[in-house]
Amino acid sequence: MKPAIVNLQYLDAAGKAQIYDALQSGKIIAYPTDTIYGLGVDVYNSQGIDKLFSLKGRDSTKPVSILYSNVSAVLADFQNLNKYQQRTVRSLMPGKVTLLLPMPSKKRFPDTFIQESYIGVRVVDLPALNNLMDGYPHPISTTSINPAGLPPAKNVQEILDYFGSELAVVIDNGKTDGARSSTVIKLYDDSWEILREGAVSRSQVEISLSTKM
Repeated sequence: MKPAIVNLQYLDAAGKAQIYDALQSGKIIAYPTDTIYGLGVDVYNSQGIDKLFSLKGRDSTKPVSILYSNVSAVLADFQNLNKYQQRTVRSLMPGKVTLLLPMPSKKRFPDTFIQESYIGVRVVDLPALNNLMDGYPHPISTTSINPAGLPPAKNVQEILDYFGSELAVVIDNGKTDGARSSTVIKLYDDSWEILREGAVSRSQVEISLSTKM
């Protein structure tokens, strides 16, 4: 069965309800970001998480990241961050980065999203998507759309070629600007480290932090 295809820029109430219902039911959606397209399930729906890892053929010990609709929601869940870490989050998000944040003690995330007491978090620079996800009560997963070992999908046709029958909804926003994934940055108590350089270079990170902090 083919997924429903909806356009991000022209979503009506019925389209939003279809997306929210799919997530609540433990189904997988495909959606655009400011880098590449992503696969989303409700991070608190174990059925959806199992489907996601099975679909990608991904080792369950390799975590995926979490997509939030805004920075305030990130800071509300990660109240363990110190002032330096909070400023860094505000300086780099929204943007084409994934921040690895120390796991909070008072917020229970599924083990699937945790690695060595850190959790990957994104807030993308795509207002239409953020507005859509702001209407859903939970954050969702964010991971590239590709079977293990193959390049990420860059448009709806490639998404359908990979996983068409396994998805509930595909949110179309045209072809992605590029094939580069987000830059992955790990935050320590008073410093940071790039673990994977992607769409944002080290110098761009340094400039952003120097001008905004």
